[in-house]
Amino acid sequence: MGAVKTDPADAKPSGPAKPGSAAKTGAADKTSTPVKPGTPAKTGGAPPRAASATTTATGGAAAAVVRWALLIVIGALGVVVGTVGSFAHRATATAAGVAWPTGLFFAFCGLIGLLLGLGELLGVGPPRSWRPTRLSAVTIASAGWLLALLWLTYLGPPPTGARKGDVILANDWRSLAFLFGGMVLATSAVYRAWVANLAARLAAHSKG
Repeated sequence: MGAVKTDPADAKPSGPAKPGSAAKTGAADKTSTPVKPGTPAKTGGAPPRAASATTTATGGAAAAVVRWALLIVIGALGVVVGTVGSFAHRATATAAGVAWPTGLFFAFCGLIGLLLGLGELLGVGPPRSWRPTRLSAVTIASAGWLLALLWLTYLGPPPTGARKGDVILANDWRSLAFLFGGMVLATSAVYRAWVANLAARLAAHSKG
């Protein structure tokens, strides 16, 4: 058999491109995002998230350590104020023929200054940084002050387990006023800090 010849005039011209195919091609070009030069390729989202979680956990642990260390220092300040007040509250100053209890006055001033200073320096609400809250700081300082008074009242120096009675705080009106007056001041400061902390928590809960 001979080869079949095809006339070029009989060949059908290719039809125009369909509008849908052009639209699809344009959409594909639009969806493809060019990569900027110098931008590192992303290998996955898990390792950066894990690294950020590790960094956050480390920062939170360090903040907690600093916060507890500051609370220990605050408790030691309460012990110092209570010890100094226990020794100094019996001092008097005579004026116009009257023995004024200046030692008791300055002992109360030291306690009030410590509690008010902590209340003004520290914030309310849950701890979000290395700084302790007002409630925790005032509570620890008051506990340290009371611990010093109880030790000096019932045990006394030197630090042994035997009870020695009223060594520093005698059973008179000055010592009783110092003991009960200081307890009233400490309780009032802790209550005020608790109320402020509760108000801050309620405000944060209402916003959230």
